[in-house]
Amino acid sequence: RQLPLLSLAQPGALASPCRSPMPQPTIFVAATRQHVGKTTVSLALMSGLQKRFNKVGFLKPVGQQHLPVRDESGNQLRVDKDVQVMKEYFKLDHVPYSAMSPVIIPSGYTARYIDGEVSNEAQCAAIRRAHETISSGSDVVLAEGTGHVGVGSVVEVSNARAAAMMGAEVVLVANGGIGKAFDELEMNRMMFAHEGVRVRGVVLNKVRPDKVEYVRSKMGRLLEQRWGVPLLG
Repeated sequence: RQLPLLSLAQPGALASPCRSPMPQPTIFVAATRQHVGKTTVSLALMSGLQKRFNKVGFLKPVGQQHLPVRDESGNQLRVDKDVQVMKEYFKLDHVPYSAMSPVIIPSGYTARYIDGEVSNEAQCAAIRRAHETISSGSDVVLAEGTGHVGVGSVVEVSNARAAAMMGAEVVLVANGGIGKAFDELEMNRMMFAHEGVRVRGVVLNKVRPDKVEYVRSKMGRLLEQRWGVPLLG
């Protein structure tokens, strides 16, 4: 089903200095938990977007698992592992590595944040600058979250907060099912709503083959009734 692209998110609770000014449309792929297929959905969306737009940007505003790469000038820096996959596989030559992974949370980062060695203002500025850089050279931007929607809250850059900073709208990914899946979706949707970010569609992964049509029918109807959004796949 085609993604209904996408108006800019309505301003929420986030202070204006943390919000990118007039960005290109930005899709934020988030998930209800780890290992539900968020990166797989991001790969599929990137492939589809490149068929519709000339230049598609990508970033992972907050990352945890990172590796060293060489930037366009030959300098070494660290980026989230999913950033390297996206840039190299989809040949995102217009997107600099230096803007694709603005906040990385390695071991010890949380303690440094609590002790005041890392500031929320610095994180906010890094995400805003990265998004502005990528947005300025792209027709549309795809961003990928990390873990579930609340990951990063301890350092005040949850997935919901990062999406709000970029004025993004969300595709939310969950494991297959109906009752448990919807309960998890609703909890995560409420975190986005708190930051003024809209969920625009849902993808369910890992649905049993013999249940696909049943889940598509029931969950599709439930999402339309409760949230007014489509089940995208």
